[in-house]
Amino acid sequence: GSPLDNTVDLSGIPLSSRDLERVSSYLQRCGEQVDSVELGFTGLTDDMVLQLLPALSTLPRLTTLALNGNRLTRALLRDLTDTLKDPSKFPNVTWIDLGNNVDIFSLPQPFLLSLRKRSPKQGHLPTILELGESAGCVEEAWDGT
Repeated sequence: GSPLDNTVDLSGIPLSSRDLERVSSYLQRCGEQVDSVELGFTGLTDDMVLQLLPALSTLPRLTTLALNGNRLTRALLRDLTDTLKDPSKFPNVTWIDLGNNVDIFSLPQPFLLSLRKRSPKQGHLPTILELGESAGCVEEAWDGT
């Protein structure tokens, strides 16, 4: 059936390759209605996300994609960044949660800039450069300046 509240939430459910085929098929059938996909803490690996990426990237209304708490690595960031560079992929995404993964501790500048280009009306999204600048302001505050 249709996704409840336009959200596909599989958080906390360990997914197998067979499950991913079902999820991909479901997204192709009901994707016109999906605003949010929650796949946090599902045991996803880089290869599993790459298997889902074609179905996810074409969802016309998708704004939020949660991939937190999985076994994803920095290697996946390159594929996500390349996908985000294509304006026909992830046309409305404004938030991708990659926190709490194996070795993703920061996001590359091109990834952040690609998200910023997609959501200029969403407010001010931080970039790595701005984060460094903010750290300098904090140090100045501690010095009393």
